[in-house]
Amino acid sequence: MKPRMKKVSWAIALVMVALLSLTALTAASDIIWPWSSEPGVEPQLLLDAGNKTNRLDEGGDGIGELDTQAGIAEPSATGDIIAGQAELMVTELQPDDIGYIGPVPEAMQIDAPPTGEDQAETVDWEALIPEGDPDQRSLNADPNWSDFYYFHVAGSALHPRDSSVNWTTDGSGGCAVLSSGDTSVVFNVHLDIPNGARIDYLRLYYYDTSANDSYSWITRYNNTGSLTDLTTVKSTGTAGYGTTLSALLGHIVDSTNFSYLLNWRPYQLGQTMRLCGFRVAYRLP
Repeated sequence: MKPRMKKVSWAIALVMVALLSLTALTAASDIIWPWSSEPGVEPQLLLDAGNKTNRLDEGGDGIGELDTQAGIAEPSATGDIIAGQAELMVTELQPDDIGYIGPVPEAMQIDAPPTGEDQAETVDWEALIPEGDPDQRSLNADPNWSDFYYFHVAGSALHPRDSSVNWTTDGSGGCAVLSSGDTSVVFNVHLDIPNGARIDYLRLYYYDTSANDSYSWITRYNNTGSLTDLTTVKSTGTAGYGTTLSALLGHIVDSTNFSYLLNWRPYQLGQTMRLCGFRVAYRLP
């Protein structure tokens, strides 16, 4: 090759190298290197796949992650799932579904908050009921009626008819106490007994250390407010916890034309008189 041609080839090669170098420098200027000392630029941390990621399912922020992911679906304007997106649908029956026959998970044991501020002393009510009292099951069997069923309600379920009085409960939250107002106020609650049943007995559970007696009774109302008191019992003595039983009533429930209420009149303020509950014994035909 002639010397002149060699010089031209070298010149072209040098120009190409220069152009390639310039391109490489331009690209590199946009990269923030970990050892960059440019003012105002923090060094870029080397990514550690073990503790940082942009994937949402790995604790990242999701930046740069694809919008369409398994388990993520966007509703359309009509509320349907957009085609191509994963659908969040449970196809297998769950334990609370009808027809589920799989394993049933055991319930977790949790500490429930106490019902009352302080548990009241334990009372053996059965010991206070005479063994031969006629409202006990399997006594005085009647071939035309069933054995006894019971409607049992706590005293704190009753509320006063007059809003001018104040009431509270005992420490357990089960017994009702009139705390202020007219002592002749009436507390009541709906008595839910099946239509056609026969109410035989009303039993009162109480606490009484006062000089007064409280009274309880069942009332039947019609739709115009007219009433009939069916039976009455009262607290007696000053011994504390006790129970009293009404005489045999034998009333056939007519819930088509009447409603029935349980009533209590304390005649005493404070914790010395408490309504702890009622038990109504009834039979079915």
